[in-house]
Amino acid sequence: MIRAVRRVAAVAVVGAVLVGGVAGCGGDGPAPAPAPRSPARKIDPARGLTQEQAERALLVASDLPLGFQAQDGSPDASALGCAGIDRVYLADGAAARAETSFGHAVSPAFVNETITTRPGGAEPALAGFRRAAQDCASFTGRDGTVYRIAALAMPSYGNGSAAVRVTSGLSEARPVDLVAVRLGDTILVVASAGAGTDDDELARTVLARAVVKIARTRAR
Repeated sequence: MIRAVRRVAAVAVVGAVLVGGVAGCGGDGPAPAPAPRSPARKIDPARGLTQEQAERALLVASDLPLGFQAQDGSPDASALGCAGIDRVYLADGAAARAETSFGHAVSPAFVNETITTRPGGAEPALAGFRRAAQDCASFTGRDGTVYRIAALAMPSYGNGSAAVRVTSGLSEARPVDLVAVRLGDTILVVASAGAGTDDDELARTVLARAVVKIARTRAR
């Protein structure tokens, strides 16, 4: 079960390379080719985190509930196939990007945090993420597994936020919650799969701590 749940989490957070990949939204064709990398724009420190700040702002195991451990050696981010989600994760168009992942020692719970700074592009990226539940309501992996994305109610954070829940057709898998928050030109994304079937408490806890840590990092 732990392996299956973390597999779904890897799909949702884009930070892990899928075995066999996934198709584009709503179809069974090949996944779209990655968009050309856009030149990174200059960061305004008053609006977005620099690369060094983004790395310092990442959560560490002591910031999380008991039992979480950092996972080393995460693969490079790859496209999920839903443009609204890919845009807040991938490095294209980002002037800074930092990511970290955690697994729980005694349960299949999983947390991923991704921070990107997108001068001039953070607001439209969040808007695209908010539309993911409509634009990518369902897509199919090449192994035939169906994944669904639905809007998720969460408190509002920062300069705007949105949340979705990703579920799969795997009988032993559980939902993965994805929450994106815009803080000026910086976008924070937290992905989590908790120990409960439909429990979003983990996402709320991790997200609140991540927002506070970014604010403290920016204030230094």
